[in-house]
Amino acid sequence: MDRIITIEHSDIKTGKLTLSDEGTTNAIPGDQVTWVIGAKSGVAAIVNIKNKPKSIDVFKPDPKLQTGKTSWEGTVNPDIITKTDEQYSITWNATTGGWHGQGSGPYVFDPTIRVNPKGTK
Repeated sequence: MDRIITIEHSDIKTGKLTLSDEGTTNAIPGDQVTWVIGAKSGVAAIVNIKNKPKSIDVFKPDPKLQTGKTSWEGTVNPDIITKTDEQYSITWNATTGGWHGQGSGPYVFDPTIRVNPKGTK
């Protein structure tokens, strides 16, 4: 199943993002997770998506920028057999601020992905 997470809003004062899944994605092993930038979100680009230090990495392969797109995609490791949560970071740049309207950043926001092999929340 494809889990699409849309970045709906951003706050350059706090670095916080408002995500369509409210910051916690529920997934099952093998799901593809796609992060997209909403049209009026204030986000110019996702710079990186990676697991937090000391957090379990639930992606295999890790999320990456899709060729020729602004979206990122990652696949939840199909071999996960126990319920687990991963704290990960989205590093992003804003559409406003910076020099000559080029945006500012980077900013970092830390959402969660919850993987339940049984497919329940």
